[in-house]
This record gives sequence, structure tokens and C-alpha cells, in this order.
Amino acid sequence: MIWELSILLSALSLLIMLFLIVRRVLQEHRDKAAADQRRQLLTALIAFTENRDSEALKAVVLGVPASVAINAGFEFISLLRGEERNGVLVAFHECGLPALVGRLLERGNVAERIHAAEMLAALGSEDATASLLSALDHDRSRDVRIAAAIALCDLGSLPLLGIALDKIGVAGQRSRRLIDLFRRFPRSRFNELAVHASRADAVPFVRAAAIDALARTGGFGFADFFAGLARSDSPEVAAAALRALGLTGHGAAPAILAVAMTNADWDVRTAAADAAGRLGLSELAAPLSMLMDDEFWTVRYAAANALRSLGNPGERLLREMAGSEVSRSQRTASLVLAEGPAA
Repeated sequence: MIWELSILLSALSLLIMLFLIVRRVLQEHRDKAAADQRRQLLTALIAFTENRDSEALKAVVLGVPASVAINAGFEFISLLRGEERNGVLVAFHECGLPALVGRLLERGNVAERIHAAEMLAALGSEDATASLLSALDHDRSRDVRIAAAIALCDLGSLPLLGIALDKIGVAGQRSRRLIDLFRRFPRSRFNELAVHASRADAVPFVRAAAIDALARTGGFGFADFFAGLARSDSPEVAAAALRALGLTGHGAAPAILAVAMTNADWDVRTAAADAAGRLGLSELAAPLSMLMDDEFWTVRYAAANALRSLGNPGERLLREMAGSEVSRSQRTASLVLAEGPAA
């Protein structure tokens, strides 16, 4: 009985090994075929940019699997601009690629649906907006709904911000993709971001994301707005506003940052120290020195980097701390000085 069982197990192991080998060979064959088809399509796309032979390009597009045409084509058009891009898009539309991508947006897995949303925005077909709005309304994945919103923003068809956020669902929202969405907002719609950032009843993370987008794309025109939000009761909003002030500057920045450095929340103190360093506010050297003994490492490190950004006066303070008795401030100052001069 034992011998029979041993022989059976050995035979079963052999069969499993043979199955895995055959599976590996078939997978390598499929991968090689896909690579050859991808190379064939890219060669045809490059040739099209030179000879504008749309019929030859369409023949190749229709001759390779839809997945190869969609993925390789999307990568290629991202490199093109102007007439070349428009010519390739026309050929893709005539081959029905937008319809294939639209079906992928409906039936693919989460990663495929996110990719399909990005491709629909790039292809810019007549039905793209309708497909993306449907995904924003009905897709079960919040990541896909955010991708659809970003694509709609690129197409200039995103609903009003409040409506879009309701469709995405912001309860417990911590996705960095939301910041990507806000940063794509056209200047003509910045007021929507400002209104949402100022709403005390909105989700703090979403408000902070809106502040970040306004700081990086709206610029100095929102400095007063950021100065007001720096006193927000929400630590996340206040920290975002302080980081924004570090990018835009403000006449009252020294006073605002000095108060923020005494805030009970460590993230707010860190943001205030970082902003002081970015703005080079040497008058804040004293409160920055006080933060060098903060109980939180991130606050101490931000304060030390800010002092180093102040030039010779700040560096002198760091060297004095580094030469003092062993303490939190002494260790942090020594570390930052060892990293070299400020970038």
C-alpha cells in the first residue's frame, strides 16, 4: 500500500511538473507573439508619421489583437503633438478603437477600467464623455470613479465640483489621485476649489487637497485666502494652508507662522517650520530654535532644515546647538549639519 501510494504521488508530481512546463512554454510563446505584434504596430505608427499612409496603418491596427492595438497605440500617441497626433487619432477612430476602450471601461477589472478612462480622454472620441460620465455615476470602484473624473476634467466635461465629489464619494477619502484631479482644474474653475476649501463642513483631506492644488497652480492670487485658512480649527487644513503660504508668501506670514509654531498639532508645527525655511524668514530664527527641542522628530527636522535655509545666522545657531550637551536639539542639529549645505 505504501509503495503504491508513493508511486501514485511520484506520478502526480511528474504530471504537475509537466503541466507547469507546458504552461510556461505557452506563456512565453504568447508573450513573444505579443511583443512581435507590438513591434509591428509601433513600426507602422512611426512609418505613418513620415508617409501619412492611413490605409497601411489601419491594416496593421486591425491585424493585431485589440489589446495590443489599444495599449501600444495609447503609449505612442502620448508622445505625439499637433498634426501627427491628430492623424493617428483619426486612424484609430476609423478602426473602432474608442469603442473597444469603452467596452473595456465597462467590463474590465479595476486596473483595466482605470487605464481605459485615461485612454478615452486621450482618444477624445464623441462618445468618450458619455462613457466616462456613466463610469462616474455607476462604477463600483471609487478609484475608477476618480480616474473617470480626471479624464472628464481633461476633456473639459467634469460636472460641478460638488456634484463630482458626491459621485466619487469622499467619506474616508485619502486618495492622492484626488490631488491629481484638483491640479488639472482649469483656471476658470479655481473658484470651485476655493469654495470647497473654505467649507468648514467638508472633509478635511479634500479641503487640504484643494488648497494644495490652488497653491501649485493658482499662485500668489490666493495668498490672502491661504492666510485666512492657516488659522483653521482643522489641523489638516491649517497645515495645508501653511504649506501653501510657504509657496506663495504673504505680508503677514511671519506673524502667522510664529503663532502656528506653538500649535498643539505636530503637523501644523512642521508645516510652519517648513514654510519659514522656504520663505527665508530670518526673523523667525528664535521660534525655530525653540522647535529644535520639540518632542516630535519631524518637527525638529523641519526646524533644523529651516534654520539651515536662513544662511549664516541659522547655520551659526545650528552649530551652537551641535556643540552643546547631548539632547534632542543637539542630535538633530548635528545630523542636519552633517547632510551638508542647504539645497
